[in-house]
Amino acid sequence: MAQLIKKENITIVTGTYTDNQGNEKKRYKTIAELITMKGDDGSEYQFGEIWGPHGVTKFNVYAQEDNNNNQQNNNQGQQQQQQNNGGFQQMNQQQNNNQQQNSHNFNNNQNRN
Repeated sequence: MAQLIKKENITIVTGTYTDNQGNEKKRYKTIAELITMKGDDGSEYQFGEIWGPHGVTKFNVYAQEDNNNNQQNNNQGQQQQQQNNGGFQQMNQQQNNNQQQNSHNFNNNQNRN
């Protein structure tokens, strides 16, 4: 049977106030709860709930190691996209230069008439 290890509140700062001694204090609001459990096999896992205006949203927490491969793949895709965009921008610059030349030639031809 899974065993509860700990429950933690997730809070945000919503503002500040001044106490009776004139010290500025932060005002906190609890927006979620994070639960850490120990499974039957001894491994720890985490999950929780976020409370918002539209109700409760449940979430799971995964080790960041699982995300490293995804982040590397995403970074490679972004680099490739940037390279492609660079080529696209370069092509647009060439088209703009051609359009300006054509416009210039058109104006010169009209002045001759």
